Amino acid sequence: MRQVLIFFGLLFLGCTHTVEQPENLIGEEKMAEILSDIYLHQQSAYLTEIKNPQPDFAKIDANLILKHNATIQSFEESYRFYFLNQEKYDEILTKTREILEQKLPEKERLKREEERKEAEKSKK
Repeated sequence: MRQVLIFFGLLFLGCTHTVEQPENLIGEEKMAEILSDIYLHQQSAYLTEIKNPQPDFAKIDANLILKHNATIQSFEESYRFYFLNQEKYDEILTKTREILEQKLPEKERLKREEERKEAEKSKK
């Protein structure tokens, strides 16, 4: 996932102007689901594909995007739109985190929720 985010981050770093909403914009909820799937798969791939020094993450990511009935083009355009609209992008990343945390064992999930509450209290 980090490689994907770095790639898209560098790709769009030079774009400082406002981007118009694409016609085929993927909704925020669906975008979070796609990103969580990509993240989960890549993390497991790091562990299981150690023997393969060159896993094709781009191909894997493309298959995960298609699994969600989205096109590669719509994903790229939507990602660019959200990335350049920081508030929306932050909301998507927060939702992605929530999706991933729901997949954790209950004990770990509750621990993280408690840590987040403590961190929010200390900010105030």
